[in-house]
Amino acid sequence: MMYPSRFFYFLIPLLIFINQSFANSEYFSYQHQQQVKTLEVKQASTNRFEVGPPSQKQLRLVTLDWPPYIDRNICGKGWVFQFTAALFHELGYSMSVEFFPWARSVRMAELGQADILFPEYFIEATAPSDVIANSFRINNLTLSAPYAGGLVGLITRADFSTPYDGTLKTIQGAKIGVVRGYQNTPEFDKHLDLGFFNAIEARDDAQNLKMLLAGRVDYIVADPNVANYLLEHSKSEYKNTIKLVNPPFQENDFYFAISKKSSQWQTLQTKINSKLAEFIDSGTLASIQQNAGNCSSAK
Repeated sequence: MMYPSRFFYFLIPLLIFINQSFANSEYFSYQHQQQVKTLEVKQASTNRFEVGPPSQKQLRLVTLDWPPYIDRNICGKGWVFQFTAALFHELGYSMSVEFFPWARSVRMAELGQADILFPEYFIEATAPSDVIANSFRINNLTLSAPYAGGLVGLITRADFSTPYDGTLKTIQGAKIGVVRGYQNTPEFDKHLDLGFFNAIEARDDAQNLKMLLAGRVDYIVADPNVANYLLEHSKSEYKNTIKLVNPPFQENDFYFAISKKSSQWQTLQTKINSKLAEFIDSGTLASIQQNAGNCSSAK
């Protein structure tokens, strides 16, 4: 069945969310290789979404609420969600995407309860698994080629005077909030594992930010795009009260982390990398990034 409003969007060579909802579904369109395609995103539960027609080639993906990149409650679910849906549709897969706290998503992927974890940062060969004893995370997951990511660094309150000069020794023993299960940067994570900081773990970035604003920690490690989005869209009276501490740690690429417990992990890695290169070279990824916010919430 075709909806009249959809014809209008076929005329626009941009990815855009259709401002309608039918039976807990949303629709988005993307253009790839001069063809505009529309996908339906069905909400199966509060945290699970189905994309694409029923198929024997179905993948189970796990992720987190991490706006503005991806979040079940924002319009369009964010560009990372839309890009992922488009990429796997082009590969001939339908997918189920479930949103959990990050540590749980990591656990599910490492144990083989999900095929793919995303978006993941680079995993160092020496990064220990928090799931399987005497194991490294890379023993259980393999990474795709990278795609566009975001900045990561220390964030503090706007009125906090910090001695940080780019070297971690200047903040040894500092109270720092980190999200459980996150990979941050190799250098920071190595110091974190050695107990170099007075680290407090949070369930997610929102909880981490609340700890910072309440003065429970002096810094949090976060992507400034995420921290600023959460603050701007919160009901907190604390507006414009945080700052990125310069210099930031680094720019982190995003990856798909494929579970090595999946019988098809090597095939998936090869297919994802090939299609990902195609999306980047053709400008499809850039178009999705640019236009994913051109939508209105479907009610």
